[in-house]
Amino acid sequence: MRLAFLTIAVLSVNLALSQTHKLEGVWQGIVTTYNQKPAEGNALWMKFNITADGEIKGESRYEKPYSELFAYKQLKGKATSDSTLHFDESFIQKEKNSSQMVWCINEGDLTYNSKTGYLEGSWESTNCNRRGGKMILFRSNYELSTTDTNALYHSWFDNFVGDLKRGWKAPYIREAEMRNFEMKPVLFDHDKDSLKTEFEPFLKQMAKIVNSHTDLRIKIIGHTDSNGTDEYNIDLSERRAYKIRDFLISVGVRPDRIVIEYRGERDPAVPNDSPQGKQLNRRVDFEFI
Repeated sequence: MRLAFLTIAVLSVNLALSQTHKLEGVWQGIVTTYNQKPAEGNALWMKFNITADGEIKGESRYEKPYSELFAYKQLKGKATSDSTLHFDESFIQKEKNSSQMVWCINEGDLTYNSKTGYLEGSWESTNCNRRGGKMILFRSNYELSTTDTNALYHSWFDNFVGDLKRGWKAPYIREAEMRNFEMKPVLFDHDKDSLKTEFEPFLKQMAKIVNSHTDLRIKIIGHTDSNGTDEYNIDLSERRAYKIRDFLISVGVRPDRIVIEYRGERDPAVPNDSPQGKQLNRRVDFEFI
């Protein structure tokens, strides 16, 4: 009875491991030969089903962007660690080629880069002489297609080429960085609108996040303490907000990605009943929108 219980426990653990392997699932990206730029490569999907002992059974699909040419292949392989694998394409199950485009059977090694979120590595052909190159993929939200119909809307391919050219990380890594980014106020001296250099690294990181999301904007909200008239403080909070705007533009944020508000002394973060409180109210706040 105890042996049966242990057997069931081991099987349960192995099943959990196979279901949670980091490289399990569908990946999408670009495959190039060694002399090609990413924009000149082909679209690539790879699907990995990985057992508890690291054995891989999967599929790959190659498409020539903006054409009907494709190859759908079966593959096998081995996950040599939690972040690396070797794959061997077994045979081409379906294909459409041309006199200029002949699909090969490939093998290669891929490694997951936890900093960028990309699965990347190299490949060599096993049946086409002197053919090899590189692959770079990101985790896909879509199933790999097994039909004869191509994804002719290859706009994602062009977008990915642009992401790589700009040095951007994989989409889900950028999304996590945005969610985890800690907003903090930029503080100013009394009656001043000069940006302190100590806040520049924070603003540059914010600019990087805004620029890496095509649908993201930043709202800049200027504030003051309670010293001075309401009219003067509205003007001062506006100048502070625009000082931040000018800096963000100088490090690459487009003006149409920035929204400005200025509230003078009307929205204090803390009471203005001490020098420390007034210092905290001489600020610019931020929101992603």
